[in-house]
Amino acid sequence: MYSILAGIMISLGCIINLQLGGIGGALFFSLGLITILMFNFDLFTGRAGLLATDQITLKRLGGIWLGNFYGCAMVAAAMSLTPLGATLGATAQAIAAIRLANGALANIVLGGCCGILMYIGVGLFNKQNNPIYAAMPVATFILSGFNHCVADMFYFAIANASLGVWLTLIPTTFGNILGCCLIPFIQNWHKQYYPWEK
Repeated sequence: MYSILAGIMISLGCIINLQLGGIGGALFFSLGLITILMFNFDLFTGRAGLLATDQITLKRLGGIWLGNFYGCAMVAAAMSLTPLGATLGATAQAIAAIRLANGALANIVLGGCCGILMYIGVGLFNKQNNPIYAAMPVATFILSGFNHCVADMFYFAIANASLGVWLTLIPTTFGNILGCCLIPFIQNWHKQYYPWEK
């Protein structure tokens, strides 16, 4: 259930990002992640880094991905019943076209960059308990055009995207996992082989 709520929160962030765009849209998008962190909801990119420390299983992470997807689909379906749905869909179609044109390798790389920033945002929030620390990395990945698999779920749903576009979620998800795991993996490796260094 918490994964569905996380999908809903990210979708609400996507809506304001599609409406405003630019720096304003990127900053307000981060409200979705801040809400997720404050209420400890299950966001795929918020939990994926736990794979590097064996604190979560792939099965559990897959369940979170599906819950996020369901939450995004719910919000997209609700928005499609309003006049706002057509406006959001038209804007989201541009994002869908970019993902499709990128190709798999680019989507992995862009997803990886997003994963790194998401891990930083979640980690800093957990250490400092300050929403600003979560907002800045999130705004950075939005403004940089990096791929976030859960946000893309909403964008594709509201854009009524083609199957080819939906398939770009595969490399993006893989990239998100790699990016989220990079920092904790290196930290654990460093602790194992250089235990005398703090």
